[in-house]
Amino acid sequence: MHKKIIGFLLLLLCSATLSAGIKFSPIQLYIENSKKQRSTTVNIESTGLRYSKIYEISAFKWQQNERGDDVLVEDKTLLFNPRTFELKPESKQIVRIGFSQPLTGTEKQQAWRVIFKEVTPVEDTSSINFLFNFSLPLFTEKHSAPQLNVNLEKVNGLAYLKVGNKAKSHAKIVEVIVLDNLNNEVLKKDFTQYVLSGNEIKFEIGEIKTTGNLKLKIKVEEYGEYLEYPISA
Repeated sequence: MHKKIIGFLLLLLCSATLSAGIKFSPIQLYIENSKKQRSTTVNIESTGLRYSKIYEISAFKWQQNERGDDVLVEDKTLLFNPRTFELKPESKQIVRIGFSQPLTGTEKQQAWRVIFKEVTPVEDTSSINFLFNFSLPLFTEKHSAPQLNVNLEKVNGLAYLKVGNKAKSHAKIVEVIVLDNLNNEVLKKDFTQYVLSGNEIKFEIGEIKTTGNLKLKIKVEEYGEYLEYPISA
């Protein structure tokens, strides 16, 4: 039976090195030509660990609802070598991730979340033990230029950004700047918000009290320049 998860409470990778003393490289995985390339690899390195950790890997097909929440459905088509491994202190582990068969009908980018679930046995039950789970995004097909439909809605002083992604690949929004009609900055926010291909989502960006026409500047991680959008009052 498929396992469906709405929302995502696992620890997402925001940087290459994590407080748990574990480093993943890369932190975003691609199989850029799924008809020819069936797999990719990730390197895991431990630094400063006192004890070994055991991880079990699984994959979830990644979609989004209209609020931008992750909707994950367990998918067993991805293969891992190894699927379970022990990460010892001051050691490295290479994991190969891929498909047993080439994907078909893949013009539009597909997305997964690859979950590294810690299954280390707890030996000392008298103390608090933390098990760390990590999530890596995996995308098929090459990245294309962003094609976003953007609108700004204000409700009781709070601004909500509505973004539709028309491109064949995802957009990872990392910064939003709102300017008034004199080009004065009225809001700036750094965050990480994925908009998967073909999706339209809506999310809060903060408080805006300014009235009149506005301009949005959006930075997409995979694109070098700000995208600008005029917003009518």
